[in-house]
Amino acid sequence: GVDCLPTDTRNARMRNMQNELTPSDLRFTPPRLPRELLEQFLEDHWGIRGTSKSLSGERDQNTRVCTGDERCYVLKVSSPIEDPTLVDFQVQAMLHLEQADPTIPVPRVQRSLDGAIVKTLRSNEGNHAVRLLSWVDGVPLEDAAPCSPGVITQIGSLQGRMCRAFAGFRHAGGAHFMPWNILNGLVVSHELRTRYLNDGLAARCDPALRRLENESLPRMLALPVQTIHNDGHWGNVLCDPAAPDTITGVIDFGDQIEGPLVVDLATSMTSILERSPDPLAAATALVRGFESHTALPDEQRELLYDATLARAIMVVQLLEFRAQHTETDPELRDIDIPIVKQTLEKILCIDPDDFLQAVQRGENE
Repeated sequence: GVDCLPTDTRNARMRNMQNELTPSDLRFTPPRLPRELLEQFLEDHWGIRGTSKSLSGERDQNTRVCTGDERCYVLKVSSPIEDPTLVDFQVQAMLHLEQADPTIPVPRVQRSLDGAIVKTLRSNEGNHAVRLLSWVDGVPLEDAAPCSPGVITQIGSLQGRMCRAFAGFRHAGGAHFMPWNILNGLVVSHELRTRYLNDGLAARCDPALRRLENESLPRMLALPVQTIHNDGHWGNVLCDPAAPDTITGVIDFGDQIEGPLVVDLATSMTSILERSPDPLAAATALVRGFESHTALPDEQRELLYDATLARAIMVVQLLEFRAQHTETDPELRDIDIPIVKQTLEKILCIDPDDFLQAVQRGENE
């Protein structure tokens, strides 16, 4: 059988938060190294020169580099406070996928000139783990037209393929603390419930949070776990800009964890419910696509609504946290947060029994 979450992981961050949560607690501390330093490091260790462009990153400093022959890569530099075991977990997971199912369109690890998968860059901040990944063509779905049921089914299918490929992969980093894990205790913590659910959401979410804390999350913590991507939202699933109904890949393994399948599905479910005019039909399409490759056990299907709700609440909480502590981009406050608040309100209005009926195996087929 597959292990369940160990006790120390279940209790991670379920602490009495007497002190205010900080960006360092959540590892929301990407480096800010000079571009010239990164370009020289890339040339020295991978033999690659090209035009570089900074990309956003919550935990890593990310840089896109394109060479004269139109090959593109992403250079990822971790914060000195990042656990090296976590970095290795991410890299080994991508290497495992390449072997288990090379047809899954994800970034590929690029070995350095001496064959290493991770190199160490030393700066005034400390030691940084650096890795180079191939660029996956496509644009994020969040920049494309609203998704059709066919696209939603493709998203579910891609997740199901990844979960099937990951089924035999275990790593010491799998039980690490990850802020975006709905089972780490943060979503029901006093601080995130009271400080980062504004505009009446604290009162609106209180009954749901009580149910999550006392019933649903303990049930999820008792479920079997495996490695999951845990980040299949609109920003990380890519499509062909010339044919937005065609999924071209999925990126970003920075939030992967060991967790139940239902947690992986909840991440993408939250995104698709954001835009879908028919939430129940969208939920049906996502689960149908997932189950074309990986079966979702009934005990996990029964928890999918609450897992999705927990994810939606956590998205609001952590984006509000970033807006208050780490981000200066006005789009986060003016665009992103209003959208995720509306999505949370939308999910709160879904009847859980109707949702479960919609995602029953074979429903609407």
